[in-house]
Amino acid sequence: MFLDSSVLGYVPVFNERRSAHRRGVCEDAILIIPSEDMTLPCRVVNISEGGAGIHCDVIPRVRTRVTLAMRDGRSFEAVTAWYGNGQLGLSFTTAE
Repeated sequence: MFLDSSVLGYVPVFNERRSAHRRGVCEDAILIIPSEDMTLPCRVVNISEGGAGIHCDVIPRVRTRVTLAMRDGRSFEAVTAWYGNGQLGLSFTTAE
């Protein structure tokens, strides 16, 4: 059951937990999963200094080390952080 916020007398506020601003993108990339000797196409849907949100057909376990390789040559070492609503969250472990 969901309550109408007008009944509560206020609009609930959700705190943003991300330390860096994410910007929405729609870029094709490659997700490399060394532990599985696997390379997968993916689509980056948002990105920030600290991480990215991607759509991918295969979802690795949380805390799996991966490399996100962008089509323009940029590459990011990362660890999988979460999965929800069809999106995989990556937390970058090193800068570009």
